[in-house]
Amino acid sequence: MKFNQEKVKSNNISINTIIEGDGTPVVLVHGWPESWYSWRHQITPFIESGFKVIIPDVRGYGDSDKPNNITDYSMKELTNDIVGILDFLQEDKAHIIGHDWGAPISWYTSLLHPERIISVSGLSVPYSFMGKDTKPTEFFKKIYKDNFFYMLYFQEENKAEKELERDLDFTLRSIFSNSDYEGMIKNIEKNIKSATIKSKNEGFLDGLSLNKELPKWLNEKDLEYYVKQFSKSGMRGPLNRYRCIDLDWNELKNFSESKIEKPACFITGDLDPVNFFIPDNELFNTIDKHYTDLRVKKLIHKCGHWTQQEKPKEVNEILLDFLKKI
Repeated sequence: MKFNQEKVKSNNISINTIIEGDGTPVVLVHGWPESWYSWRHQITPFIESGFKVIIPDVRGYGDSDKPNNITDYSMKELTNDIVGILDFLQEDKAHIIGHDWGAPISWYTSLLHPERIISVSGLSVPYSFMGKDTKPTEFFKKIYKDNFFYMLYFQEENKAEKELERDLDFTLRSIFSNSDYEGMIKNIEKNIKSATIKSKNEGFLDGLSLNKELPKWLNEKDLEYYVKQFSKSGMRGPLNRYRCIDLDWNELKNFSESKIEKPACFITGDLDPVNFFIPDNELFNTIDKHYTDLRVKKLIHKCGHWTQQEKPKEVNEILLDFLKKI
């Protein structure tokens, strides 16, 4: 599977970017731990539907530049990267779609640069602001107390890097197969549904089951590609994104009462663990108040966290129908 990849100069760095097709641009933004490759099932259908597909390796990932400082991964920097790509390609406006961390990047690009965004879609992670009074890390400490929560675990530099980079094949195999639909079903059978499954003193991979066979939506060649990408990039840049959550909270406070005003679409799986991050509060049922024009809100059945990879046909149909009606 070969697509046109270019090194795009944007926001003072070089960003490896898939650029295919003609027509109205659609920027697809991946999450963690992924790369442009997580959108592989969307490229051809979107091109055939008349869109120009633009998919960056987010800074810190794959063949894109990897700044070292934590502050280099703030939400403002990442949204500036998106705008810089559009500038480089001489595109005035674009639709934007994000999954996982790519979803907040997409939501905030529409807020920080509304003149450049036609519509905004998010997969897995809805738009919300943590509140003006409590830093995200303090909020999570209060919620999770003595339980493990990965975003708090990621705050300490080099600790998570050391654990996750020790065996990238094992790490990625474990993450992908524990957060998809089948993995979540097994967790539910063990009475594990939320992120509060172990002591805060444990590591990220502790307690994750390793399936001998990969999920149906991911084959060995797919996993091999991801492993090669993270062998190049390492985990520091991707983890620095998590280390910016308090910085983002400070820098983006003026948006605490803002709503997403662009035409919006939100898609998630019925067993996406993100939906159960806050105990006794399913996010999917609480998001409408954060949008003024939420045109599509879909819950895909028998789907976990890796939305566009687990259920590409359903996701493509929903997104393309939404985009064509803008």
